[in-house]
Amino acid sequence: MTSQSTISDGREKNTYFVTPDDIIDTLSLDKNYCLFLDIDGTLAPFQINPEQSFIPNTTLETIKKIIKLNIPVIAVTGRDVDTACKLLQSIDIPVAGLHGLDIYFGSDHYIRPDLSLINFKKLKQDIIKSCEKYPELLIEDKGYSIALHYRKNPNLENDAINIMHQINPDYPQLKINNGKFVIELIPNQADKGKAIQTILNHLKLPSVVPIFIGDDLTDESGFIFINQHAGLTIKVGSGETQANYRLKDIDNVANFLLLFKNKIKSLYVKNSQNENGEQICLN
Repeated sequence: MTSQSTISDGREKNTYFVTPDDIIDTLSLDKNYCLFLDIDGTLAPFQINPEQSFIPNTTLETIKKIIKLNIPVIAVTGRDVDTACKLLQSIDIPVAGLHGLDIYFGSDHYIRPDLSLINFKKLKQDIIKSCEKYPELLIEDKGYSIALHYRKNPNLENDAINIMHQINPDYPQLKINNGKFVIELIPNQADKGKAIQTILNHLKLPSVVPIFIGDDLTDESGFIFINQHAGLTIKVGSGETQANYRLKDIDNVANFLLLFKNKIKSLYVKNSQNENGEQICLN
């Protein structure tokens, strides 16, 4: 276990992996929390083919129990909303898809910018043409963005980057997003930090302490925003980060969520005691 003195140093706290218990010990039961969760690399293990990604059932069950304890849970992901909802299965929660560009609140209620002036069909055709020499590059059409994956052959990283940088000037409304074995052209408005702010305002959660867990470069804007608002940020895996703490992998994330659920449940049960001292049992 990493010592508390190590993770309290502002220069070193996000350099070393900590245990889920280390982070849980910093939480206070007199505060209200909400969870912002990335999906791929955070809840779901990395897959060569992104279409084969899944969130383990045990993690999904833990999230359901956290929601039952009246803790708001929001997915903030690079996936499009429909794909994210499928990965979450029957859990109906707000989803900030496409790195915060497309925000879903349920019941067909969305917040999304006007992107009608961007010709995504032509963009996809341009990328397909540029990738003809590289059959191992995987093109993912997300509707409002196009991602180019080189996870099948990491040696094609520079080729994928060059392709997208050559195409980008023809689409000034788009910016380049770099991720794990992927490079993406996405509208300039996409920003996880701004999406988290929008969601907190929309759900009227000004007094909660937000917790954001993510693993990729695109999560950094979310970490920065939450750090500025006295929240808690957790980076999954290696790489430079602005996050407060760092967990090793998705198994540690799943363990953190379970411990978080148990800690919140203990408070919920305590506050639910009836006059005879009996406690409500929560599964």
